[in-house]
Formats: sequence, structure tokens, C-alpha cells
Amino acid sequence: MIDIENLPKIGERSAEDILELLARPFKPEVIRSRRIGGKDVRYLPIAAVVERLNRATNCWDFKIVSRDRETMVLNRRPEPRDVMVSVVIGELTIPEIGTRQAIGVQSLDDGSGEDLLKGAVSDSLKKCAQLFGVQPPVD
Repeated sequence: MIDIENLPKIGERSAEDILELLARPFKPEVIRSRRIGGKDVRYLPIAAVVERLNRATNCWDFKIVSRDRETMVLNRRPEPRDVMVSVVIGELTIPEIGTRQAIGVQSLDDGSGEDLLKGAVSDSLKKCAQLFGVQPPVD
């Protein structure tokens, strides 16, 4: 276990150090909540994930491998409806550990006002980080 007081400097961290730092639980005040489909869902803001990657790793790189927009059927009550979604496959590389790819999807629900591509990229980056051990909040 890493002694947080004597943390190896950035550039001197081993793969084991990085994995341990990535896997640490987040402080409760970092975790956010929003209402989706009548339920409160807890999530990590993208800024918290980026900060974790910056603090835990010597360096990291993220790139968009592919992106697409499509229409899919959302089967919510009272009736199914077509929804525009952005789909992104992203790739996160941490040189000491390797590369992970993950898909991110963002739908444009009525009134959300979110940018489809930005939301899908953020989703992909968070999922890639999870593949390196960054833990999302548990409901």
C-alpha cells in the first residue's frame, strides 16, 4: 500500500503505484446525483475522473477511435419513441499499464440541452478509466 504522505513523484510511479491510486475510493462530496427515469442515480463528474487520472498517473492519453450518430428506439412509457444518440469508441492509454477501449453513448432527451458528442466522449473516457480500476459510485 502506498504511503500517501510519501507518494512517489509523477514520472517515478510504477504500474502498481498507479493502479493502486486509480482504484482509491472517491470522497463522498465528489459524487453527484441526478434523477433518471424516476430514480436518483449517482455518478462521477468527468472532471473528477480527469483529476484522478492526472494525480495518479505519470501521463495518460485519450483519443476518439470512432464516432457516429444514430437514431434508436427508446422504450419508455407511455410509448416508444425515436431518440438521436451519439456513439463514441474512445481509447485511454496509460504507458506503464497499457491501453483500454470503451464505448460511450449519449442520448438527447427532451430538454436535456446536452451536447451529444461531448456527453458520449465523457462517457467513453469514464468507462475506459473504469477498465483501469477507477471505481464508479455504487448505488
